[in-house]
Amino acid sequence: MHIVSLEKACYAELRAVGSKAYNLSKMIQHVSHIPTGFVLTSHALHSFLTFNHIEIKAEDSSVIEKKIQSGTFPLALQKEIVSSYANIQDAGVKAVAVRSSSALEDLENASFAGQYETILNVRNSEELLTSIKRCWASYFSSVVQAYAEDKEISLSNPQMGVLVQGMVEADVSGVIFSVNPITESEDEVVINVAYGLGEGIVSGGVTPDLFIIHKQTKNIMKELGLKEYKLVSGFAGITKAVTTDKEKNEFSISDETALQLLRLTNQVEQYCQYAVDIEFAIKNEHIYLLQVRPVTT
Repeated sequence: MHIVSLEKACYAELRAVGSKAYNLSKMIQHVSHIPTGFVLTSHALHSFLTFNHIEIKAEDSSVIEKKIQSGTFPLALQKEIVSSYANIQDAGVKAVAVRSSSALEDLENASFAGQYETILNVRNSEELLTSIKRCWASYFSSVVQAYAEDKEISLSNPQMGVLVQGMVEADVSGVIFSVNPITESEDEVVINVAYGLGEGIVSGGVTPDLFIIHKQTKNIMKELGLKEYKLVSGFAGITKAVTTDKEKNEFSISDETALQLLRLTNQVEQYCQYAVDIEFAIKNEHIYLLQVRPVTT
């Protein structure tokens, strides 16, 4: 099976769809406002490697990375991808986010956070196919290979799915920890939030607003972030936009919205039964859940 809907990804093998898609798929039955999408399984990658005569056990990872990016899709696989993409476009999706989803991420002692590719604001089939190859190639990047070697994790059998999902052109976005990652207090939820798309926060380029909320008392402590810039969708790809003085001097969300995010976090944590790291976006006051994973060390 080369492609499954995001809704059905939780019924596939974890190693086929990867942790990101698998965990998000499980949440669809319990949380509203998860953008629709589909997942290329690791079987699609293996078909691509075979079709392009790429021998992962016989070649250097940097060579494999380049060969994937210059490779061509088997015709049947390409048609299946384009058809799946057309289906979510018919559902009203204008742009998609293409995100690597490896089974070998979000592990207890190895998160691989930020090391695989994510491509935002993909708006046509050609861009989509190129983005999928970039995600696959990132599995063989020198950064990922060195990290895996340091953690004594074998990458010899690629377990890399690719999640193609409707992109939320966020007014604000951020990251939530259901346990305070600094103090390790399980009584506190920590929210980092800023204007625009969340990649600015994830990459460390934007200093976000900070909210720390006590789960029982609902007491909020907050600190204004610099919010140096915001990432927004351009005609093609993502661009940096200047944040106004007003935006910099005001919190990007209200206390009421922060408490809504607390309720969402409690709901997700209760379902998962472990401390969670959540990525979210807000558009027109609707909260969208983009990623759920365990808080790792």
